[in-house]
Amino acid sequence: MRAALIEMGSTGFRLTIYSEQETERRSQHLHLGSSVSTSGSFTEQDISTATRVAAEFMTAARMHNCQRIVAVATESFRLAANGEAVAAHISREIGCPVRILSPTEEVALTWRAVVNDFPDRPGVIMVDLSGGSLGLGSGPSNAKGPRHNFSYPLGISVLAPRTLDDGYLETSIRTRLEHHIAETLKPAMTSIGPALEEQIVLTGGMARALAQLIHTTRRGEVPDNINGLSIDCSDLGHLVKKLSELSLPARLALPGMKQRRSLHLPLAVAVLRQTMRSLGVHEASVSTMGLRDGLLARLMTQPRAA
Repeated sequence: MRAALIEMGSTGFRLTIYSEQETERRSQHLHLGSSVSTSGSFTEQDISTATRVAAEFMTAARMHNCQRIVAVATESFRLAANGEAVAAHISREIGCPVRILSPTEEVALTWRAVVNDFPDRPGVIMVDLSGGSLGLGSGPSNAKGPRHNFSYPLGISVLAPRTLDDGYLETSIRTRLEHHIAETLKPAMTSIGPALEEQIVLTGGMARALAQLIHTTRRGEVPDNINGLSIDCSDLGHLVKKLSELSLPARLALPGMKQRRSLHLPLAVAVLRQTMRSLGVHEASVSTMGLRDGLLARLMTQPRAA
């Protein structure tokens, strides 16, 4: 069976066309999370662009003769005052229902995909940093879903307009942000408890970008595979200082750096480091699994509605 997944995220929209033989991916960066963070709602330009990109992805899915097509939306649609109305508008325009995932469902799907990557560990504590949210899920690896499930609107695209100044995170703002994250996460940390035998796993595009940057800097070559690489708080601490001193052109010259990540990198470093501090851990592994993998697994295994 050939299936298509359209993800309407806070940083960008992604199309994944999947079959047992091949996988095709497309993406378009829209930064809807930043727009909603600034305006409180999707603007007319946001709606127009989002509808156009979704329609293009829908056309591509149909041209590939996909038997199943699913469209989902995440945090920016949950935060926007007109999020449900815009999702309904896009649904009508593309001829496919757009379902806004709940925070709990998003964390559970991502956690399950990540856990499948670490089958030998008794439990996994997952930290998922996306454009719209910071998700935390923890539980035994043999469970169907996470025992503890938390989600906060602390994603990079959402935070950026309130914290970054032309790509720079001033020390005073970073300190206030770290305090805010620590206070916000206290109930989750109380519930999750100390990490003993659990594997700490970071996922999301920024976590993967940081893992690649850190290991490329250490070894002088881009790693063949990011999955399973480790990041520790010392690495992130060095990056806090380094990124505060580098101009944007100098950042782009860093090994393995991608332009679309460079502007928001200091913010990602601050959020992930403080989250690891709150968890009381020094080191974490990075997974290339994420929400898309959880959604595809469900899409391919669920019986089709009559």
